[in-house]
Amino acid sequence: MNAPQDTSLASRLGQALGDAYTIEGEIGRGGMGVVYRARDERLQRRVAIKVLPPELAFQDEIRQRFMREAQTAARLSHPHIVPIHGVDEGGGLVYFVMGLVDGESLGAQIKRRGHLPAEEVRRIMKETADALSAAHAFSVVHRDIKPENILLEGTRGRVMVTDFGIAKALSAAGSGATLTGAGVAIGTPAYMSPEQAAGEREIDGRSDVYSLGVLLYVLLTGQHPDPPIPEGPGAHATDGWARRALAGTPEALAVLVGRMLAPDPSHRPAMDATLKRDLIRAAKPPR
Repeated sequence: MNAPQDTSLASRLGQALGDAYTIEGEIGRGGMGVVYRARDERLQRRVAIKVLPPELAFQDEIRQRFMREAQTAARLSHPHIVPIHGVDEGGGLVYFVMGLVDGESLGAQIKRRGHLPAEEVRRIMKETADALSAAHAFSVVHRDIKPENILLEGTRGRVMVTDFGIAKALSAAGSGATLTGAGVAIGTPAYMSPEQAAGEREIDGRSDVYSLGVLLYVLLTGQHPDPPIPEGPGAHATDGWARRALAGTPEALAVLVGRMLAPDPSHRPAMDATLKRDLIRAAKPPR
């Protein structure tokens, strides 16, 4: 969008919000919306407001998907998930209000600092896995785990996972309908599981395990894994590839990353206490 369009969108959102919120500026934008910093005048607190661009809001399917984003995320209450305060529409716009995280994304940290200290990598991976495990307990799959969707709050850098915008509530009431058409892959290609890239309808928590494995690989090496990751009768082919790709990394960690990146979802570990324990123990960047 050019500047006049941006101003128009902020102005239209301000009119839709009325006196309840005051927009203070844009925070960021992505394929599913634009995020603004705002002040909640009734509760005297600062919040973030995500709005669907008006050129998309008129499409029923996309508007429903955006509303599902808010409804899905609002079900999740966890110390490492950005809270959703409310969702509404008006003036041809659809938007939701969420907690404002005072900090920067993991993506920004990686660009600014390069490799992170071993203890910090362990903590970030544990807290991210905690958030995803809690979401999976509600049958909610994030589907877009990447550094930009992991916010680091405050001086400690507490993980806050955000943007469940393409998550699908597998236990959605009754109809079982999906808002993602057959053969359509929504997500970030560099972190996307093979089954998600293929546009499969039935995506479960093992897809998030794959994305988290890519993230760990990036934190360990500073680069993305080189495709193709080999297929095999079990996880062993991927283990061997990971040992070679992560030479200099403790073998137990290389094997864990290899299993997380297994092309076959059935060969990946579950997002459970065992995986979180292994991540904490093993997630140590090479010297």
